[in-house]
Amino acid sequence: MNVSAKILCAPLALAGIAAGCASPFGLHLPATNGLALVRGDLSAAAKEIPGASGRARLIRTPDGESVTISEAAEELGSADVVFLGELHDNPEGHAVQLALTRALAHRRGDLILSMEMFERDAQRRLDLYLRGVITEEHFLTSARPWGNYAEHYRPAVEFARENGFPVVAANVYRPIAARVARKGLYAGLGDAWAARTVDTSPGEYRRRFEEVMTGDHAVSEETMDRVFASQCIKDDTMAESIARAIEAAELKNPGGNPVVVHWNGRFHSDYGLGTVERLRSRMPHLNIAVVSMIVSGNIDRDLRGNEPDQGHFVALVPPAK
Repeated sequence: MNVSAKILCAPLALAGIAAGCASPFGLHLPATNGLALVRGDLSAAAKEIPGASGRARLIRTPDGESVTISEAAEELGSADVVFLGELHDNPEGHAVQLALTRALAHRRGDLILSMEMFERDAQRRLDLYLRGVITEEHFLTSARPWGNYAEHYRPAVEFARENGFPVVAANVYRPIAARVARKGLYAGLGDAWAARTVDTSPGEYRRRFEEVMTGDHAVSEETMDRVFASQCIKDDTMAESIARAIEAAELKNPGGNPVVVHWNGRFHSDYGLGTVERLRSRMPHLNIAVVSMIVSGNIDRDLRGNEPDQGHFVALVPPAK
């Protein structure tokens, strides 16, 4: 079975969890008693995210049980890589991510934080900042942080810095992706700040991407090919960056086993597609877990439709104010 087929079978594999089977990332997921909202677990993290109150609900799939951050971290703690799929502008969601990152670090004792929000060319400056060689001001003026960095991503980077955890600037250099969107995949290959190989094969990921990008508007196949290639070079670059970080950690400390926690927009990891399937193609032995996020005016509702298939856990978060 090829990699794409394995990923597309993920929802069927997830269905086995309810019957007490091992999950796709090699964990046995015990049932929890009753409903346990994550609000209590989020109090500390919410205080660091402006606009977050700690109102969120974390749900295990496919059984639909609410779990605490601590319970989720216990169940995710044996994964090699945990993808935290986010909504970029939602403070409650970022509080969930921060709380899970902290809990996983506590559970495992060693962690690598990987982030879509920094591009590969910023890695050197990021490393210098984490080591205290340059100031935060110097780092931020040269690393092109996202506009909401201070509110939503700085707490995670500072947590890593304070605990001596590496941070991976995982994403492709932005001008490369833009060049691919204009000219095609060939325009981005061979660059040091991009993945060496990029998979643009048709399949479920392409279908979902086209649905999001086109809506009711017609887009030529040639244009879609270029735009999809731009998306894929991001996915493959992030996957390659994670794989390299794991290899480097193994060389540095043979037998060590840090958990990689990767922050990215949820489309890059939902349904085990995107960056997840690219990482699986590079390191098929990895146990990979996916956490997704959904905005809802009613966080106490049940998941519906194909929402449980988005990840091993799904966070329901209220809309950003």
